[in-house]
Amino acid sequence: MVIRLAKTTDTEKIAATHIASIKGICSKCYASESIASWVTILSPDIYENAIRDKVMIVAEEKGEIFGLGILDLENTEIGAIYIHPKAKGTGCGRQLLMELESIALENNVDQLTLCSTINALGFYQHHGYVSANKTFHELPNGVRLECIRMHKTLKK
Repeated sequence: MVIRLAKTTDTEKIAATHIASIKGICSKCYASESIASWVTILSPDIYENAIRDKVMIVAEEKGEIFGLGILDLENTEIGAIYIHPKAKGTGCGRQLLMELESIALENNVDQLTLCSTINALGFYQHHGYVSANKTFHELPNGVRLECIRMHKTLKK
């Protein structure tokens, strides 16, 4: 699996992976109605802004995108890591997280924050992130997701 910067030509594949991730993985913690309303806002054009304004990386193998990660260097925050259910257990999420942390360090960021949904809490804790407080993340369509604010101090 190759981890690389996302390109604007990837947006359709990124959207499909993001939707598959939400449907496949979040279904354990969220009602299907919430997931359905969540994915309605995910169209390929929304990813163009993330590609331009933030660091977006993808995990790719044989032309198929299996994961994506977004890093906001200005706010020193990981915006998201999503993996396709087909990539579960392959280390794809770990590779994306390690690459985002490496990019942060290269840009003199020593503290990262993120908002983890309940279903990903254990993953981030396993990788050294510490829970700070419970929060809610409101999506543009009004759906509110219960999240845990987490942080990690990076080691150089």
